[in-house]
Amino acid sequence: MRALVQEHQEKDSLVLKEIPEPKVMPGWLKVKVMAAGVCGTDVHGISSLVPPVVLGHEFSGEVVEIGEGVEEFFPGARVTSETTVYHCGHCLYCVEGHFNLCPDRRGLGSRADGGFAEYVLVPHTTALIFPEHLSYEEGALFEPFACAVHGVVEQASVKGGEKVLVLGPGPLGILVGWLAGALGAKVLLAGKSEDRGRLHIASRGPLYDVVNVDEEDLNLRIGDDFGPYGADLVFECTGALPAIGSGLELLRKRGMFIQMGIIHKPVTMDFDRFLFSSELVLTGSRTQKHSSWLRALEILDKTHLPLKELITHALPLEKWREGFDLTLRREAIKVILHPWK
Repeated sequence: MRALVQEHQEKDSLVLKEIPEPKVMPGWLKVKVMAAGVCGTDVHGISSLVPPVVLGHEFSGEVVEIGEGVEEFFPGARVTSETTVYHCGHCLYCVEGHFNLCPDRRGLGSRADGGFAEYVLVPHTTALIFPEHLSYEEGALFEPFACAVHGVVEQASVKGGEKVLVLGPGPLGILVGWLAGALGAKVLLAGKSEDRGRLHIASRGPLYDVVNVDEEDLNLRIGDDFGPYGADLVFECTGALPAIGSGLELLRKRGMFIQMGIIHKPVTMDFDRFLFSSELVLTGSRTQKHSSWLRALEILDKTHLPLKELITHALPLEKWREGFDLTLRREAIKVILHPWK
């Protein structure tokens, strides 16, 4: 079968090639991949990558073969899958239900073959049947949406009525903003002039408003829309150092800052000002947990968020390089690759 394989640690080792079709194992499912999303980590490099490995951790497809001992799935079932295919089960984090923090965690597309291929194997315990009203392309967005659920619901506990600032209109930032808005929060999503197209698309979802920080003073907008105290919650979804500083400045005392973007470098901050004097709560949100996926399924079944708006490009797997370049140049929001087109 055709698969997009990273053969060693260097990003230039990525190649579309023929590899053996996987054979289903007891307790696993063989899935025909119908749609697979390109993530920024695919383009920029995954820190936990153990090559050679088939990339792709955002996908959906059709069950074509069922391993021994699996009863709850059937051939033809439309499924997506959690990314974690192994966690130790006995470390402190696994015992507490936070297997996303397990030091031995293995994820699809980084330490196990992923979805940029014609077929992928997934444990039956990670597969989820998604609602019929969603297309396969929308089904491939469950992984980033589950990440948004982990940050918004499980880390920040958004319930409605909060004043929320989201920094960065990438796929994750838009999903975070839409989810918080759908839950009843008042959400401002901020981006730059280069993000005009993304901000326009983001405005079609349940946001209070979008802000171009190159054209408007974000401090003034926060004062006008949120009042003199500032935001209750700031979700940083860019991984850019200036955004982190701006977000901390715009939080009210006792507000919460949730880091969702990957920074890749150390950050310095005034602990006396932000932690001691303002009692801010700083936390992160790393990938997702099983509970995140279950909540994501429930929310998307009820809210009907405009996921299709995020899919700006759909390409055959052979054009993966074009899709990666579009993502790298920020000319796309979400690129979907189709192994069978």
